[in-house]
Amino acid sequence: MVLHTDKLSAVLMKARTSKGYSQTYVAKHLRISQKAYSYIESGHTRLELSRFLKIAQLTETHPMDFIEKISEGTPSWECRISNETAMSKDIENLAAQIRFLKSENSFLRVTIDKILQKEEGKDV
Repeated sequence: MVLHTDKLSAVLMKARTSKGYSQTYVAKHLRISQKAYSYIESGHTRLELSRFLKIAQLTETHPMDFIEKISEGTPSWECRISNETAMSKDIENLAAQIRFLKSENSFLRVTIDKILQKEEGKDV
């Protein structure tokens, strides 16, 4: 889903200020600088999922509440198309990671087999 940064910025700021938290306070809990958090909140820096979830936890806001507020006024079909496009890219990335891990796994199996063969040769 494409999140509109101006809406995201407003929702993040409202959640933070409704709790009386400063940017510095939130940044400390995210283990980043206040300036880095300011960039996230202003939409200049991409918000990673792990940080998004941490902000939701910190502000005691369900993640879906953020998403609903951000996507208000966006036609559901537009969200669905954007979501499907994003999912396709995610699937491609995951498939590439799986191929890499299978290759790495094969390499490690061969390496382990060689080491075990050498060890067996020493024991005899």
